[in-house]
Amino acid sequence: MNKCMHIALMMGGHSAEREVSLNSGAAVKQALETLGHVVYPVDDCQALKALQQPVDVVFNLLHGADGEDGQLAAWLQQEGYLYTGCDHLAGALSWYKDKAKILVSAAGVRTPNAQCIQKIEELEISSKGPWIVKPAGEGSSVGLFKANNSAELKQAVTEALQLSDMLLVEDYIDGVECTVGVVDGEVMPVVSIVPNGELYDYQAKYQSQNTQYHCPPTFDVRWQKDLQQDAIKVFNALSLSGWGRVDFIVDEQGGRWFLEANTTPGMTETSLLPKAAAVHGWDFTTLVQRILQTAFVGGGND
Repeated sequence: MNKCMHIALMMGGHSAEREVSLNSGAAVKQALETLGHVVYPVDDCQALKALQQPVDVVFNLLHGADGEDGQLAAWLQQEGYLYTGCDHLAGALSWYKDKAKILVSAAGVRTPNAQCIQKIEELEISSKGPWIVKPAGEGSSVGLFKANNSAELKQAVTEALQLSDMLLVEDYIDGVECTVGVVDGEVMPVVSIVPNGELYDYQAKYQSQNTQYHCPPTFDVRWQKDLQQDAIKVFNALSLSGWGRVDFIVDEQGGRWFLEANTTPGMTETSLLPKAAAVHGWDFTTLVQRILQTAFVGGGND
């Protein structure tokens, strides 16, 4: 890992998370060059194939469906590239939140009750709410809504169906949103999130200057250790490898609720994984180096 490598950095893409991916890519490109590597930013598979230079490894930073739903990993493996991140099966299982919830629940990790729908007529209102409405396959809290009553729920579903053809309608859990990163087999410290508004949505993640992050969180250390153990259970349940981040809600009683897994987390200056890595003792360049080396140790890249 000390030699100079030629790295194709996949960044940008065509999903709703393009800008986040570009910002992540700019930061990672600088770190890779600091490590002495030659970096070729590419936007998609066509740009990768068109490269005239040799490529030792692909560093995938395509957020959203472009890089996280398993299709890219399948193509990279078929074409014979080494790449960062999980294989195509784990990518698909994690991307489709309804499937991920089934597997994670079977592994003994609680997750809010939910229904998956493709049209408003399929909506079943079996509780008093509130609910969270979000695309069954999407990231960065794109298309996230909260509904407090049945009228708001129907309106949220109607609006969300304009953004995605498959939705998850999930019971709202009142608590603190938390996330746990796993990189190269090491579990990162827990980060808790206090958004300025009610939801940790796209605006709170990437545009607000008032969202607060606590690493470590202010709540019980035992709860934090339990969250880290749950993150490993989720990784195993979804066959994840390399690196990733698992999101939870912790309620007032310390109950831990799985929300989703992110196979290509954000790597911007406001992103959660770099915050946790810093507390873990890794600067940003070290974090990038550890992610890079996972491409050479198995997972979906054999």
